[in-house]
Amino acid sequence: MKVIGIIVSVLSTILYSLTYPLQKKVSLNIQPFTLMTISMFFLTIMSLVLSLIFEKSFNFNFSQNKNGILILALVGLINVFAFWFLLTGYKYLPLWQEIMITMLSPIFTAIFAYYILGESFSYKMILGLLIMCTGLYVAVK
Repeated sequence: MKVIGIIVSVLSTILYSLTYPLQKKVSLNIQPFTLMTISMFFLTIMSLVLSLIFEKSFNFNFSQNKNGILILALVGLINVFAFWFLLTGYKYLPLWQEIMITMLSPIFTAIFAYYILGESFSYKMILGLLIMCTGLYVAVK
């Protein structure tokens, strides 16, 4: 099962890596919020269609998932600002450098997962994150 998780994660990373240059290419002519609106429109339509195809129905009980809906609303709000910062950063840095900075994500994710989910830190993980930060510092500097 771990191998499947790694394969899926690598495919996700490859596909997201393709989106960055495509977004930067259109961001020269389309403002950030408009770009987000257009891309999220297609994401919404595709998600709905794929939900109906693969999940057999859009089956969701709102009354049983109130906390989940609030959390997803917060995720959407955070995503608006994160996406806007990403698109705005295209104006100031080469794309490779901006995406290198996003490699800080595992560090922040580990901290947030500790506080939100109670996931623990290991010495190996902390050592790996420190090595990663050092490499990132050398690459971006």
